[in-house]
Amino acid sequence: MTSPLSSFGKIPRLLLLGLAATAWSMAWATENQLRIQPLDRVDASRFPEITLRFRVVDSRGQPVRQLPPGQFVIYEDGHEVHRFEPQRTSGRPLAVVLTMDTSGSMERGGDAASGRLTKMQAARQAGERFFDRLEPSARAGLILFHHTPYHRENLTSDRQHLKKLIQQAQAGGGTAYLDAASLAVRMLVEQARQDRRVVVLMTDGRDVNSKLGLNEVIAEARRHEVPIYTIGLGEPGRNDWVRTVLVLDRSGSMAGAKISALHQAASRFVALMSAHRADTTVLPFHSWPETPGPFTNDRNRLFRQINALQADGNTALYDAIYEGLEALNAGRFSEQGPTRRALIVFTDGADTSSRRNPADVVARARQMEIPVYLMGLGSPDEISEPIMKWIAQQTGGEYFHVNSPDDLTPIFEELSIRLHDDGIDEASLRRLAEETGGAYYHVRDADQLALNFEQVAGEVASVHSVTFRSRRARPDGTSRGIEIRLGDLVSVQTGYATHGLITPSINALVYLGLLALLLLLLAVPELGRRIRQQGSPTNTP
Repeated sequence: MTSPLSSFGKIPRLLLLGLAATAWSMAWATENQLRIQPLDRVDASRFPEITLRFRVVDSRGQPVRQLPPGQFVIYEDGHEVHRFEPQRTSGRPLAVVLTMDTSGSMERGGDAASGRLTKMQAARQAGERFFDRLEPSARAGLILFHHTPYHRENLTSDRQHLKKLIQQAQAGGGTAYLDAASLAVRMLVEQARQDRRVVVLMTDGRDVNSKLGLNEVIAEARRHEVPIYTIGLGEPGRNDWVRTVLVLDRSGSMAGAKISALHQAASRFVALMSAHRADTTVLPFHSWPETPGPFTNDRNRLFRQINALQADGNTALYDAIYEGLEALNAGRFSEQGPTRRALIVFTDGADTSSRRNPADVVARARQMEIPVYLMGLGSPDEISEPIMKWIAQQTGGEYFHVNSPDDLTPIFEELSIRLHDDGIDEASLRRLAEETGGAYYHVRDADQLALNFEQVAGEVASVHSVTFRSRRARPDGTSRGIEIRLGDLVSVQTGYATHGLITPSINALVYLGLLALLLLLLAVPELGRRIRQQGSPTNTP
């Protein structure tokens, strides 16, 4: 039997062990210069339930996953409202959907001679390292997108299968990262209700094709508590409005397969235009240039105009180019801000009926600073290729030789991507991340992409999220201070305010007494009037 004295003798040893552990934790935290970093504003949208998201970082700002012993304690206005072990949050299963851009611009940037990777090659390597870096228990999914999300792979533990899909991805098309992000959020809601859910989105351009808007996707992610981590690859774009004129040859020689190929190719250009920051008009020509319609981004209207083109007549190429430049000049009066302009010209033959000449075209384009992009379908002799090259070179545009009608669509597609997707929309990517509780990463060099993917993979596993009930459940419009502490080692302060009318909290009897006094004060004027009437003399006839 153990005597009370022997049990008593254990107390000093337990006390010493506790003091030693505390001293070690404090020394470890001091040495590593830990700090608590809130990830976004306090979420009071479901008041009186409050949600905080934060992480612990070291002196370099890197997330710390292995924390010293201790509990996180949450205080509201100086009063403890919640405490939990760090392991409770980090121990929840993690579910991640990698959402990867495979648009046509991802094929750029490579240099075989120097061993420099294209953005698509770098993305394949980075995606593999991302899945390798994720914690082993995490389930992962994959969405590949260009001008639409075209492949969805549900959450799985089979990382090799996901890496194989990334290796098989090919670049092409436009950019619809908002639609892809929304699909990723919905996928997590359907398949990972109890997990820590995260979307990681990589893109090299601005969104030009999504049906959903930025505010809609942010609201959806916040509603389902899914943070979105965004990675922007490349240089920020200017985000200017893009205005073009499609100068399209419908002369008699275009009959048959050529005109059908033009319908498809020009429609493809329109389909890849930015839905919110671009417009165009169609200027068909044959023996003379036709009158273009107003600039519009109504895709269905433009599709109808393009598909209605029929082959007939001769080729007034130079007059048509000149009229296209004049349309852009007249359109300056309707521009709402900084605008990039370009002329897109397609023909299958040499000029046969113009009043203008190539020198007139070049002089006017240079005066207006408009680049002219020309496409010639046919043999070099049939299309006066040297003259077309000269016009493109003198105006800062480019010439494309089209060998067959089948090659026309890829060229129109490439031009649309190049003109409308001029770099990442950093402001939108940052908003998408910060307003959903994620983080934004800018990667200029594709060769550094894999390192950033690894960093994101480590970060998503180190985020702590906690929901507690406010000790003051009335939405009275006042501010409440929040403090997050990790034991006695480190703390941070933040806060939030409820939406509502500021009303003081008072005793019910006092309230009734004040209400009675108010009613009495309101009644005094009426009582005084009646007394005066009763005291006045009555007039008799």
